[in-house]
Amino acid sequence: MTTSNEPTGRLNNQAPHLDYYPEWLDNLADDVILQGNFANGEVIGKEKVGKLLSFARSNYAFQDFRFFGKRGELFLEDYRSTIRGSETYRPGGIEIYNFVVVYFNEAGETSQLVMNHRPQSAALLFSSLLAEHFGDEFGSDLFYKGDVSDRLLDHDLSRGQWPPSPSH
Repeated sequence: MTTSNEPTGRLNNQAPHLDYYPEWLDNLADDVILQGNFANGEVIGKEKVGKLLSFARSNYAFQDFRFFGKRGELFLEDYRSTIRGSETYRPGGIEIYNFVVVYFNEAGETSQLVMNHRPQSAALLFSSLLAEHFGDEFGSDLFYKGDVSDRLLDHDLSRGQWPPSPSH
């Protein structure tokens, strides 16, 4: 028997190269809302959010977590990565950091996601990759379609107190 807070269906995992798969991704509410600085607006609905996130995860070369897990009623993720294929902009690729806040409804389903990718230039590059893949499927102005040339991408990021990680 399946209870309301158990995952109801596994999404198509387009990122099998990543060691981590978020369980909350398989428990999206029908009216889940995704917001983030990679988008000019929000994405609403289980099918749309699942499809977008399944592909978006495939753009990470790896995920190096500082933290992931429950904090009170929330689930948080704090990680860094490089954007796959971004070596054309800079040797070693473009670093991107993401802080995710996952909210749950009373049934225990993922009801809202807030994603803060940084730095802004990497978030714009990430958004442009989503635009390239999805086109206008989510609306004509949801993703960034402007200049992501090398001169706009950050070269010296503030890494804070990120612990050293094993090789990827």
